Amino acid sequence: MQNGARPLKHAGHTAWRKVAEEAVILDVDTAHYYSLTGAGLRAWELLGDGCTAAALAAALEREFAAAPGVIAADVSDLLAELKREGLVEPA
Repeated sequence: MQNGARPLKHAGHTAWRKVAEEAVILDVDTAHYYSLTGAGLRAWELLGDGCTAAALAAALEREFAAAPGVIAADVSDLLAELKREGLVEPA
């Protein structure tokens, strides 16, 4: 299975709230806070139930206007950063 085909979800050691139009995320193990807005907020919401990078990009493409390929590239970058920070894990 390709890395991008593996479903991801919020890591079990995260807590988050939507405040206005922002996701405020806490890594309870490190006490580090993170925030996401716009399409990042929506991506975080969709990851709550677990989904693949392709499914996430497809959902965001239906909701946000962007040139072809831009959202998929942005999703790839976002997921790489969330993985680096330990905020997502396999679903």
